[in-house]
Amino acid sequence: MKLTPVLLAGLLAFVAHGQAQGNKSMTLEQALRQAYIQGPSLQTAKATLQNAAIQYNALKGDPSTLVSALTQAQQANDLAQVNIEATQLSVMQSVVNAYLGLYEGQQNVDLLQAQVTLNQRNLEVSKARQSAGNATSLDVARAQTTLDSSRQSLTNAQAVLPVLSAQLATLLGVSDLGNFSATPPAAPANVKADIPALSNGLFTRLPSVLQAQQAIDLAQLNVKLSDNDYTPAVNLKSAQTSLSNGQLTLQTAQQNARTSLSNAYQSAQNYYKQIAIAQQNVANAQKVVEQDQVALKAGTISALQLQTDQVSLKSTQYSALQAVDSYWKALAALSVAAGQDFTGLVQAASAG
Repeated sequence: MKLTPVLLAGLLAFVAHGQAQGNKSMTLEQALRQAYIQGPSLQTAKATLQNAAIQYNALKGDPSTLVSALTQAQQANDLAQVNIEATQLSVMQSVVNAYLGLYEGQQNVDLLQAQVTLNQRNLEVSKARQSAGNATSLDVARAQTTLDSSRQSLTNAQAVLPVLSAQLATLLGVSDLGNFSATPPAAPANVKADIPALSNGLFTRLPSVLQAQQAIDLAQLNVKLSDNDYTPAVNLKSAQTSLSNGQLTLQTAQQNARTSLSNAYQSAQNYYKQIAIAQQNVANAQKVVEQDQVALKAGTISALQLQTDQVSLKSTQYSALQAVDSYWKALAALSVAAGQDFTGLVQAASAG
């Protein structure tokens, strides 16, 4: 998907001021790369894989190792390998959500600052009109209340930024991001694959389903080892019960995986469609501002009217940013549900 020139220009202008205030910044891809290098989640998964591989190789090289122990060690190693890729996707989703949450928060502060400036001007106008006998004290009181409310909203939005920054810093494995300015993400492409294609090999990519399958495989082995005349019958019965329970668990895990994939896919498609609507809203608001500028020169509208419509344009631009961000987040969720990356971030961050 490509942003239209109108929307792209508007979005870049919308975020320029906020970025200019930051001492440092990193792209979403750079943030994910940092999380992969220093973040705790992937490092833990890598350590688990390393330990599982050491254990499996040790048991495999020992001729006295029993088949059950060797099977469990191999399963732990296989699961740890799948979990590495799943953790990469999970970390990606967390970073996308945290990074874009901070990015939206920063842009919201910029929007609210513009709203406060507008409301301050409206209050001044109300007071001037009251002095001229063209407005009541109630009009002034209402304008004051609106200004106070917008100032409080700005204060609240500013207070949230350190919290959002701290959440991202934790994922990146750093103590403090400092005066950090998030950059606008690129426009993501629409997913072309359908559910059948996404479902191909799904169960082998999801740790939860693989673990359930491994439980069945181990239970089947225990049934085989217990089905003889020299093993107590209670052992066979216990193994058979475990196998039966495991089959139910696997069915549930597979159904949950299919449902999650379907829901995530539909959500991504829905959010993608909303981007076009947001683009049109920005284009419409931009035309209003352009018409206002002409009308102001002609003397048919006031500067206050132009300022009001400029803030409205900022608001539609912010909504457009949220639409793009929502689709990014939906793609990240789809990637986790499908066990494969649809954002392009994982490969880019891993290769860096």
